[in-house]
Amino acid sequence: MTNPKPNQEDAFRQRERDLQAREMAIRLRELESEIAPPVLQTTKHDRPESTVQQTTRKFLKAAKFIGLVAVAGVVFVVVWRVATVLLTFLVIGIVAWVIYKLFLEPDRPQR
Repeated sequence: MTNPKPNQEDAFRQRERDLQAREMAIRLRELESEIAPPVLQTTKHDRPESTVQQTTRKFLKAAKFIGLVAVAGVVFVVVWRVATVLLTFLVIGIVAWVIYKLFLEPDRPQR
């Protein structure tokens, strides 16, 4: 018959080594997480929009579009009128210069 006491001490030592190994592993994981914390993947969950919100967004887009078209039309009309006035002044100036050259400029003596 063998002595049960040494087997029991060997079992306790083995448990002690296992416990120390687990504690060492836990401490190592803690140190690793302090050095480089794990990156957690997150996903953004959009809330579904209500029909009122969808309609409001569509209305705002349409209003912006109509506003831009109206502003573009006003700018076009203003630029057209300014261009017409400038062109009119240019034509009148050219005609006046031609009339001056033909009829009102004093004749130079021929050399």
